[in-house]
Amino acid sequence: MKYNVVVATHHKTGTVWMDGVFKAIARDVGVEYVDFRSQYARLADALSKPFILLNHDSNFREYAHILDRHDVRILHVVRDPRDVLISAMHYHRRSSESWLHEPIPGYDNVTYQRRLRTLPTKFDQYVFEMEHSTAGTLRDLLNWRYGRANCFEARYEDLRQDALLRHWRKISAFLGFDESEQQVSSRCFWQNSLFGGLSRLGNKHVRSGDVAQWKREFTRDLGCAFLARFPDALQSLGYEIDNSWIARLQESSVTGLLAGLKRFAAAHQEAVSALATSSPLPSNQEPT
Repeated sequence: MKYNVVVATHHKTGTVWMDGVFKAIARDVGVEYVDFRSQYARLADALSKPFILLNHDSNFREYAHILDRHDVRILHVVRDPRDVLISAMHYHRRSSESWLHEPIPGYDNVTYQRRLRTLPTKFDQYVFEMEHSTAGTLRDLLNWRYGRANCFEARYEDLRQDALLRHWRKISAFLGFDESEQQVSSRCFWQNSLFGGLSRLGNKHVRSGDVAQWKREFTRDLGCAFLARFPDALQSLGYEIDNSWIARLQESSVTGLLAGLKRFAAAHQEAVSALATSSPLPSNQEPT
């Protein structure tokens, strides 16, 4: 390897996926694989020799200087914030991760997962997620220092649809892998991808993995709630150029039902008014 490699992800932007890919690459090219969170106590020693490092939330704390080292190349993975929200909410409803089962201060010691599950509608569950865990994830996404010359900014969407590995080969070359290492990298990427050798069945971290889930999941009400909390996120990350996407969303089932009831009531009132103003029937005549 020409450079040491740092892989920076965020919650629900492909962290587990990239962990599998780069762990396999490190094994096959013979360098140490370092998990930032679990090996935090021994990072100084681990980063003194050739390494591939993965950080699941892209917050490097007192090790932020690593990102500016001349011998480091970075892969930073982002994802459409709307799909981050969808993936996070569904994952948090069923995951066994310990923090989801710890009491939340201010919620009568109810756990995060239980609080999420007891909310009456999917809309309420998404709003709760927006105001808690996903809020932190999107804050980290927006606060990342973009524009580093030694960093490849990759979108989850491009990676997820890269069955021909064209995008991945560009990433591998940027990260400094030589020709034989690029072959290893491509094989590991394929074997650990849903379009390749990785099965979705039995994988507790994968519910869908599809791109643009928001197009079928977001209602207009949910879109407006999202914009109220994250007004600049989509444009800052280049996923939208304005807010016109809201107009293309379907109405929520509740909103649509109310609209239908209003239309029915108006039509009924018109019929009643028309009947009232028509000529009355003779008292001895039955309507036909």
